[in-house]
Amino acid sequence: MLTMAQFNHTLYIIGAASTALEIREAAELIDNNGYDCIVNVVENGGNCRYSFIEDKDLIDHLKLSKCKSYIIGFTNQKLRAKYRILMEENGALPTNVIHPTALISKSAMMGLGNYVAAYAVVSSESKVGSHNIINIAVTIGHNSEVGNDNIFNPGTKISGCVEIGNRCLFGANSFVYQGTKISSDCMVDAMTYLNQNLEEPSICTCNTGFKKYKNRMSSL
Repeated sequence: MLTMAQFNHTLYIIGAASTALEIREAAELIDNNGYDCIVNVVENGGNCRYSFIEDKDLIDHLKLSKCKSYIIGFTNQKLRAKYRILMEENGALPTNVIHPTALISKSAMMGLGNYVAAYAVVSSESKVGSHNIINIAVTIGHNSEVGNDNIFNPGTKISGCVEIGNRCLFGANSFVYQGTKISSDCMVDAMTYLNQNLEEPSICTCNTGFKKYKNRMSSL
């Protein structure tokens, strides 16, 4: 656990395991990352292999940091929204963590709060919003537009000119065909090939043939 001390610039990684640990390790690989403290924020009574603070101590710790940045390392959309509000009400700003082996095109545009993992590609003329998790070996194709709070699991391939709304979830090794439009709050199952538009909240799977389930929002 991290003891209380004053820091000039702190990066708060919200989460204790899985993607949050990957973000922590990626941030520490970046030369001259600008942080004099990187800390994971864990649930009360939780633990982390790296320096951390518990949720109950977060607001007090934020008061000790002159400059504070944050990134969210889990997929639960309700909790993601909760922490965005809490962090920004206490003066923390979202920041990107981009693994040194990831490739971001010079012509791509990207918001803040995004994690781009090892060997991921964000291609030319693409636009990526804020608070997305772009996991290991994900490809965002040229001229694609991605909204906010989307989760791309490892190996997802988004072809060129695809439009994606907010809060979508893409399973590992899923593939979205060129020019497809996907509305907010959709899920695409692992290993699924999607070549038609999803115009309302849906779950798309190929496990037993293509199926589309409406009104996913009611379960969030």
